Amino acid sequence: MKRILIAAALLTALGATSAALGAGASPITEKVLGAAGIAQPYTIAATKPADVVVAKATVPPGASFGWHYHRAAVVVVVKSGTLTLYDSADRTCTPQRYSAGQGFTERPHHVHLARNEGREPAVVFVTYLGLKHGVNPDVPAPSPGNCPF
Repeated sequence: MKRILIAAALLTALGATSAALGAGASPITEKVLGAAGIAQPYTIAATKPADVVVAKATVPPGASFGWHYHRAAVVVVVKSGTLTLYDSADRTCTPQRYSAGQGFTERPHHVHLARNEGREPAVVFVTYLGLKHGVNPDVPAPSPGNCPF
């Protein structure tokens, strides 16, 4: 009886796969570009229709995004290298380092600085969630004065 059920399940799965491929259709392929664990809890709310933008940034050693904020919520995946983040609300200017396989989120309009303090390029995938169409997601900001740079 178990063999019949297993065989029936396999035939059903194969039939579904054949139907999904259709007559002569190419199979769907997918490649994961980056994946990361995010340590802090987060919530992202979109209250009206908006855009999603995905960007890849290569940050050379010593390069900095400067103090800035984003117009929308952001999810960042570090693909390779290390990105160091400084928070405008942190009076001690403590660096938060994110290496390959790690990620983080940023709230809209929160001023921060990200730079590559390592010896190899950092590659990051940045997903902006909830942008107005056609708007630049990054906005330069003045130094908040909590860090010596």
